[in-house]
Amino acid sequence: MKKLVLVAVISVMLVGCNNSHTSSTQPSAKIVTTNAVQSIASVEKQLPDWIKDDMVTSPLEAIVMGGDTYDAVSFCKPHDCASDFMITLTADNNKKYSMIVHVKDVPDALNTPSIYATYQYIGQPDQQVKSVFTQALSQNPNWQ
Repeated sequence: MKKLVLVAVISVMLVGCNNSHTSSTQPSAKIVTTNAVQSIASVEKQLPDWIKDDMVTSPLEAIVMGGDTYDAVSFCKPHDCASDFMITLTADNNKKYSMIVHVKDVPDALNTPSIYATYQYIGQPDQQVKSVFTQALSQNPNWQ
């Protein structure tokens, strides 16, 4: 249950990150609430089941890039951390971004997992943040 609450909180924060435009008129609270619920449902549909159900967490080293510092945390699927994991970055301004990585289950992926990996980004990271994700992946000595 705690994990589900964590995912919901991350989802709500990521919805806030997706608000990239400003408006001179304020929408009604009902519209804002409806949009937030729809966005959370959309993000949760994109998340693999292991993120919603159970995961293992471990902090990574803080990453400094372009004058910004990002706190990084790695989440992974229990008993399958090499194939299914997520890295979440928190920027100085408290914006959160996540990258979900799935490595195809083939023998060659043991030696070069990056070739067999697919990536899913949450929070609309720009190119600099994607570079930070690459740097976070390099903290894993098995990632090639």
